[in-house]
Amino acid sequence: MLPYEPLIKTIHSKVKCYTRKTKKKIKSGETHSYSSKQFIIPLKNDQPFSCEDEVSILKSEDFFRMNDLLNQRRSDYEEQLQRIIYLEQEVNILKNKLKYYNDLEVDIKLLKLKRLERELFELEEKSKKQEEKINDLKKRLEKDEIINKGSGVLGKLSDLFINKNDKNP
Repeated sequence: MLPYEPLIKTIHSKVKCYTRKTKKKIKSGETHSYSSKQFIIPLKNDQPFSCEDEVSILKSEDFFRMNDLLNQRRSDYEEQLQRIIYLEQEVNILKNKLKYYNDLEVDIKLLKLKRLERELFELEEKSKKQEEKINDLKKRLEKDEIINKGSGVLGKLSDLFINKNDKNP
C-alpha cells in the first residue's frame, strides 16, 4: 500500500473481444440476425473503482510513456528543489560573511577613528606646549626689554641700519 494517495488510480487488464450474435424477429415474421463486436475489460475484486465510476481507457504504451514523463518531471522537480535548498544555504552563508565583514569594517573604522583622535589629542598637546614656550620666551624678552629699548645687541644693530638708511637718501 502506498503511503500517499496516488494522482491517478490505475489497473492493468487485457481487453477481451468477442462477436455477439443476436437474432431478432421483425414484423414480417422473419428472423433477422445481427452480429456486433463486444469488448470486455475484466476487473479484479481489489480494483480501486466503485460501481458507478466513469473510467478512461488508455493503451499500455501511452500509459507507460505518460508515467515515464511523470517520473522524469518528478525527478526534475526534486533536483530543482535540491538546487534551491543548496542555493538558499549559499545565500545564508554569504549573508553571514557580509555581516561579518561589515562588522569587521566597522571595527576597523572605529579603531582608525580612535587612533586619529589620539593623534589629534597629542598634536593639540604638542601645539599647546609650543605655544606656552613661545609665550614664555616672548615674556622673557619683553621683560629684559631687549627689543623695546634698543640697549641690547639687536637694538643696536637695528639702530645702526636705520641710521645708515636715513643718511643715504
